[in-house]
Order: sequence, then structure tokens, then C-alpha cells
Amino acid sequence: MVDSATSGFDQVPLRHPDGSAIASPSTVRAAVAIAEAVFARNMMPPPADRIAFLAREIEDFLARSGVRARLMLSAMVWLVTVVAPLLIGRVALLGSLPLGVRVRALTRLEERFGDPLLAVKAILCLIYYEHPDAAREVGFDGACLLPGAHAALPLALPTRGAE
Repeated sequence: MVDSATSGFDQVPLRHPDGSAIASPSTVRAAVAIAEAVFARNMMPPPADRIAFLAREIEDFLARSGVRARLMLSAMVWLVTVVAPLLIGRVALLGSLPLGVRVRALTRLEERFGDPLLAVKAILCLIYYEHPDAAREVGFDGACLLPGAHAALPLALPTRGAE
């Protein structure tokens, strides 16, 4: 992954020696369309800088993946992109739909056939929550990684009859 803490999010993802993208730009756009719907709040997409971060990071992730992993994740992204709209009666790619319709399509896909969406959401969540703002929003402060942070936890749970 690109080290966003020191780069200011300005590094280019891994590329071929000639500068061309290793990961398909259309797959990255499709993954971003899914992410906008998955991380939408009150029918509003995440902030543009967060989506730009996710786009760079998903491209870098795909580029650094092995060929089989890249093909499998890309296939899952495209399966979601094509099938989700069909489940709400739309013949279109997911990214061409308005945000509210995308959210509804992904909800229907998750209800009926969630496995491809689960795979894509898992990777998108790993990447999305690497952003420092996202970590702060969910209350992550890093304390669990500090020595002694677990000292307040009991060593053993009481057993039955010990009450």
C-alpha cells in the first residue's frame, strides 16, 4: 500500500515500467462506484478526498496482487457491477446509476446473493478504513497497540458457582 501518512496521498500506485496501469482503470472505477454506495451516509457519498484515496489505494492493491488474486477480485467487482442493477430491474452498470439506486441495488444483491459483494466489501473496508480520517470517525485511537493497554482487563472470567 502507498504510505499515506508520509506521502500526503500524492504517490502514484505501482505501474508498469512504461508508466501504464497494471490494474484495469475500468475495474478501479467500478470498485469506486461500489465503495461510494457502501460507505454512503444519508444518501451522500464519502468526501471526494476519501474516494480519491480509495481509488489510488485499490489500484495499488490490485497492482501488487498476484495475477490470480487480481483476476479474482476484478471478477467479483464486475459481477457486482453487472448483477446488482439487474436485481432491481435495471439493465446498466452499477456506476452509471445514481447513488440512491446503487445503494438499493447493493442491498438487494446482499439479500439474495451476498458472496461476491462480501468479497469486494471486505477489501474495500480494509482500504477505506486505512485513511486517518476514517479511523478517527470510528473512534480508533491506536491504544490497543500500546504496551500495557490490556492491563485493565481481568486475567480470567469468573466460573459458574463462584458467585
